[in-house]
Amino acid sequence: MRKLLLFFFLLVSTQVFPLDFPNFSLGEENAKEEFKRGLTYKNLREYSAAKERFQKAVNLKKDFHLARLELANNYYLLGEWEEALDELEILASKAKNDLLIVNKIEALRLAIAGGVTDKEKVYFKTIEGDSIRGYRFRNPVDITFDEDGNFYVAGFDTSNIIKFNAQGNPLSNWRGGITRKLDRPVSLAYHNQKIYVADFARDEVLLFDLSGSFISSFGGSGKGQGQFRGPSSIYIDSNGNIFVADSGNARIQKFNSNGKFLLEFQGSGNSKLGNPSGITIYDGKIYVVDKDNIRVLVFDGDGNTLNIIQKPEWKKPRSIRILDNQIFLTDELTGIWTYSLLHGEWKQLSKFRDKKGVYRVLFRPFATNMDSTGSLYFVDFGKHRIDIFSQKNNLLSNLDLKIESIDTSGFPDIHIYTRVRNRAGKEIVGIDRLSFRIFENDNMTPLFSLANKNKLNDKLSVAMVYENSEGLKKGKLALEDGLFPFFRSLHDNDKIALYRAGKDSNLILPETVSLRDILAKIRDSVPEEKYNFGKASIAALQKLSLETGPKALVYLASGESREDSFLQYQKSRIVAFAKAHSIPIYVLTVNPNMTLEDSWSDMTGPTNGRYIVLDGEGEERELYKKLKSHIDYRYILSYKTDTNPELINRYIKLAIGVEHRGVKGRDEGGYFVPEPR
Repeated sequence: MRKLLLFFFLLVSTQVFPLDFPNFSLGEENAKEEFKRGLTYKNLREYSAAKERFQKAVNLKKDFHLARLELANNYYLLGEWEEALDELEILASKAKNDLLIVNKIEALRLAIAGGVTDKEKVYFKTIEGDSIRGYRFRNPVDITFDEDGNFYVAGFDTSNIIKFNAQGNPLSNWRGGITRKLDRPVSLAYHNQKIYVADFARDEVLLFDLSGSFISSFGGSGKGQGQFRGPSSIYIDSNGNIFVADSGNARIQKFNSNGKFLLEFQGSGNSKLGNPSGITIYDGKIYVVDKDNIRVLVFDGDGNTLNIIQKPEWKKPRSIRILDNQIFLTDELTGIWTYSLLHGEWKQLSKFRDKKGVYRVLFRPFATNMDSTGSLYFVDFGKHRIDIFSQKNNLLSNLDLKIESIDTSGFPDIHIYTRVRNRAGKEIVGIDRLSFRIFENDNMTPLFSLANKNKLNDKLSVAMVYENSEGLKKGKLALEDGLFPFFRSLHDNDKIALYRAGKDSNLILPETVSLRDILAKIRDSVPEEKYNFGKASIAALQKLSLETGPKALVYLASGESREDSFLQYQKSRIVAFAKAHSIPIYVLTVNPNMTLEDSWSDMTGPTNGRYIVLDGEGEERELYKKLKSHIDYRYILSYKTDTNPELINRYIKLAIGVEHRGVKGRDEGGYFVPEPR
């Protein structure tokens, strides 16, 4: 532990050239004042105002390296990534070996390029089920993940569920309650803060909360509707519907989110199920592994057969998942088979090399799954282990940790807002408090807390930007019908802001939850031939960046908008701004012409948003759930400073270090001791 603390101290405090607050000579006091104002604006998350002040500070004092670093940080947070890179490269020319600057440049170049493209996954680590005292599992059969990066492993022989944190450290060992003890758990699913367990021996599906407390169950032995004989796999769709592979009854059963039976199907003729052992759903299609007939059957939502997939090399197929545009099929005897949905090619994996270059054979693979960072997990029933693989680039490069703001409004209580991403630009979830280090003026702060994610994500903030056109007004009925389910789902603490994208941008409604008010404002607008999405988008993103919790930028469009609608602020700038704050971009259109989707894909795709046609087909019915699923994964670190409150206007330097799965990251920031309120 002492060596680890010493390493973090050296990592954070060592500098090759001064990024500390400098001494100011006569005539340079204005640079200090501009920097102070800029830092105050930044910590209030008013990044545009902060940028102007940092620019002035740098112009007044050319060697004010700390001001230049903060200027680069603000350019990044405003989506001006090329300008941020220019400032960082100026700093790098002054000190080529400063690791903080080098890492920021590397991360920013990758972000500008769209993140790492190398998807090669290499062996990371193995979790041995027999070697964890107090958390032992044997014959693991399945694995699933929650939003915080925790993962859950079902042990068939040990009749338990082991919960691990994102680092792979065990947290708890579940065996069920007094009245509902697990017997032979065989399949897991996570949905809406609950773990669903298909128990092969109990003929039931059991529900647990994330602490392992039993909630309820449904099913029972038999062949009637809602009964099971050896449920072997479970899948939950985005609507909360539960699909269960009922192996002994050779059928698939569908239930609603409350466990009420809805329908069943078993195929017919040549596609009749023999022994379903795995199930997944992708793009509206239901994929079922038929173990006895050694094949995969593909059904539509009503149970009609669409396709049959077979390979002569398969011997004992067990489970199926579709992850990152690939089918992963586990075969207990021949290994793991993958099929690219993009390139259409089957590949077999029966063994892999570990870190020492030694081949490890997959003995009886039962399941695969992937976490939010793209790491892949193999569940080996015969070897009692979980093998984890991560993208090579993410294991060999530093984490991208960024300090967004520092809240000193409750001084001496300090709250630091940070994000942590990997080199693919994906936010890292599940980092625990012990993985962070905080240094204030080079002194480590041992006592600090990490904000509760649930409290952070209890509200939704949406900025709607509507196209001020005749086409949108003509689509009023489609707009009203399409938005009604969304507004009906809103809670009291959610809020919607409405912007008009016309020749000029206007904030029409700062805050509302009324669809009637939204439609009235659109109805009363005088349509224009030209409209400025760019200016309205930047204004909307600046407001959203102040919010905590899930948030989204939503365009209401008719399909008339063109590239010249983004003059002044280009699409790339808007996308960069949105990505810097993890804000998805959604487009809702009243035009059923699906070819228009391509014109918006360069905004929806990179930000993990969606293009949705308001045609009553159902996708817009789930809009609230989709937007609420974009969880705010920022880490808010809070502590009470020992800084003397009488040192008003004294600059306090902060540095944050983090280590996750053997990869490190850091960033620096600071604040001025505020005047007493």
